[in-house]
Amino acid sequence: MMRSAPVFSTAQAAEEAFYDAMQRGDLPEMMSLWADDDEAVCVHPNGARLVGVQAIRASFEEIFAQGGVDVRIAGAHIQQGAMIAVHNVIEKILVSGRMGTEVVECIATNVYVNSPGGWHIVLHHASPAGERSDPELPVDTSTLH
Repeated sequence: MMRSAPVFSTAQAAEEAFYDAMQRGDLPEMMSLWADDDEAVCVHPNGARLVGVQAIRASFEEIFAQGGVDVRIAGAHIQQGAMIAVHNVIEKILVSGRMGTEVVECIATNVYVNSPGGWHIVLHHASPAGERSDPELPVDTSTLH
């Protein structure tokens, strides 16, 4: 029996479901969140531009073959309209490294479109963060003598 795609009344709800599906490595749920559009685009950190839901599906299938991605988001900057929402977030991804568990930060932009079927993601673009990506941390500009 085929599950029907979820209907999200807000872009924020669609984004929460996106990161939940990523956390759980749930491919059917992940793909139900994408706009059914051959122009959908996904760029994983240091990856190629993937255009169309089939290419996006194949990439998440490969990623989820290892299980879910332990990712948390922070520092959301949101621009919202009636038909489109742009969310820029900091992804904090836990990975196993040579020194044990490490946090890798990426800057991600997620674009959601509102259609009769609710809000769906049409673009996910993530890039490795630079040295300082967390806007929630204060910057100390004082000089010590």
